[in-house]
Amino acid sequence: MKALVVILNKDNAEGLKICIESLLNQTAKLCEDFDILVLDGFSADNSEEVVKACSSPCIRFKIQDRLGGTGYARAEACEYALKQKYDVVIWGDSENVYFPDYVEKMLNCLKSADAAGGLPIVRGGFIAHAFAWYHAIHAIVPGLAEMHIPGNNKAERVEIFRKVKYPESKRAEDYGFSLILRKKGIKLRQKLTDAKVFVSLPETVGGLHRWQMARAKGAAEAAYMVEAFPVDFLIWLVPLMPVVMAFICPLISLYLFLLLFMLSTAIFVRSVRYIEKPKKIYFFAPFFGILIHSIYTLISLFYYLKLKIF
Repeated sequence: MKALVVILNKDNAEGLKICIESLLNQTAKLCEDFDILVLDGFSADNSEEVVKACSSPCIRFKIQDRLGGTGYARAEACEYALKQKYDVVIWGDSENVYFPDYVEKMLNCLKSADAAGGLPIVRGGFIAHAFAWYHAIHAIVPGLAEMHIPGNNKAERVEIFRKVKYPESKRAEDYGFSLILRKKGIKLRQKLTDAKVFVSLPETVGGLHRWQMARAKGAAEAAYMVEAFPVDFLIWLVPLMPVVMAFICPLISLYLFLLLFMLSTAIFVRSVRYIEKPKKIYFFAPFFGILIHSIYTLISLFYYLKLKIF
C-alpha cells in the first residue's frame, strides 16, 4: 500500500521544515512506504528551498495549478494521486508535526477502512484550551468520525476520489466533502486510530478572528457549492440562546448560561487529553470557545443565505 502524504503550505517555510523533518523520522519508510507532495499556494518565502534542501526524489514541491484556497489544492492532489496510481492519500498541513509512528498507524488502519482519522495534540495557551475540542471533535463525540474527519488529520483510499471530489472552496472543503458523501448516500468505513500529530491554533485575537472568518466563509461556500443545506449550522446557534434570552427574560438567560457553562466544562474534561500541556486554570476556556465558534457560525449562515439568494 503506497501512500502520498500531501502537505498544504503557504508562506510557512520554518514550519514546513519542522513538518518534513518529522515525516523523515517516521517508522514507515520514505520512498518505500510513502512519498511527500508539498502543494504550495505561491509562497513568497523560501518554502521551495526547504524542500530542495532535502535532496530526495520522493519529496516534491509543486505550486498549485489553480490558486484560490485549500479546496483547489485538495482537488489537484486527488487528481495527482489518481494519475500517479497511489493507493492512499494522507492529508496534512505545514503547521503539523507528526509523531514517529503516525504514517505507519494510518496505513495499518486503512487495511480495514476507507478513511482514517488520527488524534490531534494541540499546542498553546488559553486559545488552545478554548478550541482543542474543535480539532478533536471527531474523537470526542461518539460516532462522529463515521461521518466526518478533519481534513488536516486524515488518510483516505485514493479510489474514493473516482466517486467523490473535494469541492474547490477557499476553505472548509473537508466539510463540503462530508456533505457530498451524506447527500449521495455514500457510506465510507471511517475509523479512528491513535496516530498522533501536533497541531496549532492562532495565538492572538487577530489571528483567531482571521481563522474563524476564513472558516465561516469557507463553510458557507462549500455548502453552497455541493448544494446541501448545512443543517449542523443550526445546531451551533443553540449556544447563542442565552444571549438572546438576556433581552427577553434575564432569569432564564442565567439558567441557560449555567447549562452552557456545565457543558463547556464537560467538553474541557473530554478534550484535555488532546492538549500538549493542559492547565486546569483554563477549565472555563471552552465556554468562550463555544460562544465564539457559534457567533462565527451565525456569520457563516448569513454568508450561505447570501450566496443562495444572490
